[in-house]
Amino acid sequence: MAVCDANFIRILQLLPSLKYGVRREISFSNALGSGAQELDLSITSLEVIESFKYTSTLKISHSVNSRANNKVNKLSHYQAPEMLVRMYHDAKTAEVISFQQARFIKARYPLPNPEMYQADEKEQINFFLSEWLTFCRKEGLCSGTTLAENLPAKTAA
Repeated sequence: MAVCDANFIRILQLLPSLKYGVRREISFSNALGSGAQELDLSITSLEVIESFKYTSTLKISHSVNSRANNKVNKLSHYQAPEMLVRMYHDAKTAEVISFQQARFIKARYPLPNPEMYQADEKEQINFFLSEWLTFCRKEGLCSGTTLAENLPAKTAA
């Protein structure tokens, strides 16, 4: 539960406003070669998709856009992480409610199970969110917080 409480604080540091439609993009540039044209831009976006008095729901996703013209996409097998996070304002906690389109993640799973989840799958997913948010704070370049309706289809920070 402490991880969820810390995630609440980390999200507020990255996205101070939890109004419906607010979005922030955090970009990371990765030089893959010696040439300047061989640059990948990866973007993590946080968007408030629901906002109520006591809860908010955020969609957190990641995408990688290759800028190399003739480079074969080496990440074609990579499934970018995407999750929904429910923020409870009164309890000051944030919990992952969906990860990679899988909803209703149980707190504990028996082993073995048909889905091949780990026994503590929910805890691991919340810890992954913790590491992801920490990485975004330390290494990312943030765009300004804007309403999602005002953003063009693709923006770089």
